[in-house]
Amino acid sequence: LHLFSRTLQQVRTCLQEIDNDQPTLDSSTIFRQTMAFAARLKNRRQSISTIRGENGANHPSSCSCSPDKLQPDAMESRATSTKARLLLLLLLACTCGAVSPSSEAAEAKALLTWKSTLTFSDANASSPLSSWSPASFPCGSWSGVACNAAGRIAALTVPGAGVAGTLDALDFSALPALASLNLSGNHLAGAIPANVSLLASLASLDLSSNNLTGGIPAALGTLRGPRALVLRNNPLGGRIPGSLAKLAALRRLDLQAVRLVGTIPTELGRLRALTFLDLSRNSLSGELPPSFAGMAKMRELYLSRNNLSGVIPPDLFTSWPEVTLFFLHYNSFTGSIPPEIGKAGKLRFLALEANNLTGVIPAEIGSLTGLQFLDLGRNSLSGPIPASIGNLKLLVVMALSFNGLTGLVPPEIGSMSLLQNLDLNGNQLEGELPATISSLKDLYSLDFSNNKFTGTIPSIASKKLLSAAFANNSFLGSFPRTFCQIASLALLDLSSNQLSGELPNCLWDLEDLLFLDLSGNGFSGKVPSAGSANLSSLESLHLANNRLTGGFPTILKKCKQLIVLDIGGNHFSSQIPSWIGSSLPFLRILRLRSNSFSGSIPLQLSQLSHLQLLDLAANQFPGPIPQGLLANLTSMMKPQTEFNMTSLIHQQILHLDAQMNFVERIDVNWKMRSYTFLGTIALMIGIDLSGNSLSGEIPTELANLQGLRFLNLSRNHLSGHIPENIGDLKLLESLDCSWNELSGAIPSSISKLPSLSSLNLSNNNLSGEIPTGNQLQTLDDPSIYNNNSGLCGYPLVACSKGSSATVETRDTELETVYFYYSIIAGLVLGFWLWLGSLVFFKTWRTYVFCCVDRLLQDKVMKRRRAFR
Repeated sequence: LHLFSRTLQQVRTCLQEIDNDQPTLDSSTIFRQTMAFAARLKNRRQSISTIRGENGANHPSSCSCSPDKLQPDAMESRATSTKARLLLLLLLACTCGAVSPSSEAAEAKALLTWKSTLTFSDANASSPLSSWSPASFPCGSWSGVACNAAGRIAALTVPGAGVAGTLDALDFSALPALASLNLSGNHLAGAIPANVSLLASLASLDLSSNNLTGGIPAALGTLRGPRALVLRNNPLGGRIPGSLAKLAALRRLDLQAVRLVGTIPTELGRLRALTFLDLSRNSLSGELPPSFAGMAKMRELYLSRNNLSGVIPPDLFTSWPEVTLFFLHYNSFTGSIPPEIGKAGKLRFLALEANNLTGVIPAEIGSLTGLQFLDLGRNSLSGPIPASIGNLKLLVVMALSFNGLTGLVPPEIGSMSLLQNLDLNGNQLEGELPATISSLKDLYSLDFSNNKFTGTIPSIASKKLLSAAFANNSFLGSFPRTFCQIASLALLDLSSNQLSGELPNCLWDLEDLLFLDLSGNGFSGKVPSAGSANLSSLESLHLANNRLTGGFPTILKKCKQLIVLDIGGNHFSSQIPSWIGSSLPFLRILRLRSNSFSGSIPLQLSQLSHLQLLDLAANQFPGPIPQGLLANLTSMMKPQTEFNMTSLIHQQILHLDAQMNFVERIDVNWKMRSYTFLGTIALMIGIDLSGNSLSGEIPTELANLQGLRFLNLSRNHLSGHIPENIGDLKLLESLDCSWNELSGAIPSSISKLPSLSSLNLSNNNLSGEIPTGNQLQTLDDPSIYNNNSGLCGYPLVACSKGSSATVETRDTELETVYFYYSIIAGLVLGFWLWLGSLVFFKTWRTYVFCCVDRLLQDKVMKRRRAFR
């Protein structure tokens, strides 16, 4: 009776909860209670049967009892059995009621309530949550909702649905069976609620790529069984909570780019089941905890792009037998590369780029025979490249650039037959390149730039090559014709070597050529004009500082996509062709300085609306600057905002998108010095017409080019006034108009140039007082105004007291001087005219002399009469 009463009370409570639609008992609890009751009831029936059997054995006569005596016991047993069955059915009904109607209704209500607080980024598009409706059941009909066998919501998957809002209105306590929650790639904001820890069954949580803030809640550490926690690409901020170390079953922890600060908690080393850890792209500092060696199952470690320091713990390589990926690039790790790295036999990807590592490359690295990716660039490594590196026969990418490596390139490098990317740029390697490089037939990218290599460039056998760079070495010989046979070649840089001879015609057969730099060599002769390719891909051509001759290269007429053209520092002559404006419509940089071009500057240059750097200095251009030349250079009328000017080539390497790019290098006479701009040339806007024979006035339309940063018109024969509106060039930093024949006053508007830091107006005929202004006061070198006899004022001598500093007064004084000079000239001229007529005309002379004699005779006779 006691057991029956207690069970009945539980049934009543369950029924009351169903009526109130507020279940507190989950299905598993009710099922366990029901089964326990059934087991106890069964045990009691067995006990009763045993007792009755014993009684029958001790009292055989009882078997002959009358039916009237036996019927009540049988009826009692049958009633008890019936009651038990009814109770079981009632409990099962209660259990079903808790699992199906009320629980499902509570889960649906929680999701619908949360949905009502959300918005969607595209109001015109159909919402992925449109199927969430009170008129339907979540299981099987709601998008992104999956249920388990018991009918409870087990997975909520709504990635990239344009959902905006917060998680505050989502009642996690109503979803006790939820095992997977994926809301990645949406626009969720606000903090991650601490009550997410109420998801007792949660195994995977993915809230990546949202706008969540407020840090990582420490309550996540109270979850019982999550195996994956992915919060990447959120501006969460804060520190890594040490409570995450309690997630003993965690296998994947992804906190990339969540603005973490502080140090890495040493407690994370207790995550023994962890196989994937990504803390990259944060602001973490401090050392890498040695306790990480306890993560014996670690396979992939991403700690790149932080501020981590200290040495790399050697124990990691001996304690992680399963590690395949080890990324620590772009940090501040010091010390040497541990020789223990050779113990990580399964390592496939190793990136230690951009740290402060020193010492040599350990020979033990040759034991990583499964290695496919190796990047040790941008450190301070020294010594030779170990010959054991030839054991890495599966290596696809090897980058050792920007270190202090010395010695020769080991010939064993030719045994890495799968190599696709080889980068040795920026070291101190020397000697000749090994001929075994020709064995690398899968190369896509090759960079030997900025070393001390000598000899000839070896033959390249790869027909897949996209990028080849040998710049800034001492390679000898002629242009390697082997490059003409690589049809896929897009980037070729042979600049700053000692190559010589004529350029081959086959150079223009490369249809995919995008960037070509042959500057700084000794190439001679004319630029070939023949070629089978249409050169429609060529964007950047550098032939500067060679000994090339002939006229303007006619092959350029085919380069319809050309952006950069630098042929300065050669011996080109003749005129600039008129087709340059129509054939090169996308030209942004035109550098022809230090040649022998002549003839007038073609007006067709005004068609180059994208032009932002025009350098025609040190040629032989005569005559005036064409009127209207500067009117249509629209790219010079506003500042450029693009920081870099590069072209990218995309190539799949190791299932990754590898980018091969080139950075433009342009020499510019900037602030009276020569500078080489790398990449940032895209921000430079300027005109250099210095060192020619230009005459006439400076066009007033120049003031419309308000994006100009430098203007050099020096060493010409320009005359007239400096344009009064030159003060409109607000971005102008350098102005050089020296060695001309400019006159008049310096415009007062020049004092309004806020960025002007270099000025030279010397050796002209300027006059008047030098304008004053905040920026001009910083230009205190008197030489910038030298040899202008009429100038006065700071930083020259002060103007005399009472003297007029205006242009009108100076002009009046000059007019007065000219007036007196004209009178004197008239008198002298008249005198010589009369004197000349007497000398050269006898009749005039006789007549004049007769007249003079008569006058004298008359005067003498008058005096005689008076005396008498």
